[in-house]
Amino acid sequence: MLGVLSTVVSASAYTRHVHERSIVESAQICQKKYGMAVNSTTLAAIVEGVKEPDAFAISTLEIFKQRVEPNSYGRQRSITTVRIAAQSIHGSPNPTRKIHNGSPQDQSALQKSIRRADSSLLKNRVNIEVYAYDTNQGLRNKMLINASQFLCVSMAHKEADQSARKLGNLLHMVGDTYSASHVQRAAPIGSPPECGTEKIEWHFSMDLVSWKRHVPADRNDKDWRFECATQHGAELMNLWSAGREAVAALKSTPEKRAVANREIRKSLRLLCSKVFRVDKNVLRQPAGGASAQYSSASGTDNWRALRAKRPDLAIQPVGLTSVEEAEEFYRSVADKLKREGHAVEFSYPSRSMPDLCRSIMGKEPLHVALQCTREEIELAVTGSKRVSTMWIPSRTSKE
Repeated sequence: MLGVLSTVVSASAYTRHVHERSIVESAQICQKKYGMAVNSTTLAAIVEGVKEPDAFAISTLEIFKQRVEPNSYGRQRSITTVRIAAQSIHGSPNPTRKIHNGSPQDQSALQKSIRRADSSLLKNRVNIEVYAYDTNQGLRNKMLINASQFLCVSMAHKEADQSARKLGNLLHMVGDTYSASHVQRAAPIGSPPECGTEKIEWHFSMDLVSWKRHVPADRNDKDWRFECATQHGAELMNLWSAGREAVAALKSTPEKRAVANREIRKSLRLLCSKVFRVDKNVLRQPAGGASAQYSSASGTDNWRALRAKRPDLAIQPVGLTSVEEAEEFYRSVADKLKREGHAVEFSYPSRSMPDLCRSIMGKEPLHVALQCTREEIELAVTGSKRVSTMWIPSRTSKE
């Protein structure tokens, strides 16, 4: 029997009910289109997994504070280390580099940064010179690595509910890339529009969004974005079910790992060909900032009672930090998480990593960064607590 909304606990947070509805509708499409039924127990576990990335009380507190922050027009928001680590699970890049000041050290860093041509910058942007740590290709590579890890653990996990939760974690990441306040997309083409033809144009960083406009966009479940996310969710459910069945039929860890690598490639190809489609010129651009409607320089941000409305302005990174500064940022976040006592691990692919979609769509073996590790399979088959949440241990494979 397919589960229905009444079989799962209703959510209270502003995005979680949209994710929940998408999962339920994906399951319905999956049965109708592919003949693969999702029972109510499995459906409930997927829903719990899709809710997990939004379950942090500290993030909720930050969001509330930022919604009422006075005089925030065009300013960067403070982002906790846990939220920085989680951003790629929400389809968003790392926060942008704080504005360079007049210190010798900062001026030296500025000299090594990679500036965009002025002709490529938007005309309606606020004059704030922030720099990105990542390109859009780096962010997509990170999301594909996340997806690979979720799928590897999910397909090999000995417990059906934990397997389903990991699929839910993956579907949250996919779903958030369809929220207009996380990612700007070009609409699907065709008549009627064909899901899978839509393209990513801009990933927004959470340090520069307007939370007053972010929240309503996250609630929207009545446009093509929600419809396409739901259709792709059904495709991923179908591939996941077949892959899990194939891996479960094997006994040894090496066998499970080999088949899992074969099966996850099918889902990764779907992500590259339909869900994370990006033009080459966009892949090379800095990731972060926010469009005029959703930036902290939008006219409604934040509380300006009895004052004239300001124009909506975009906040666009004017370039990239140096590679060395980006790597130092990743190290500093990882170190701070450890000092703060978090079990969360943080890593980010370097800019030298090639576009992982080329490996995924080709005939050669998957890039090592995407392959299921022996540790992941062993943790899954033993039901280790180390993979009981979305914080799966970072991979240590060389790039």
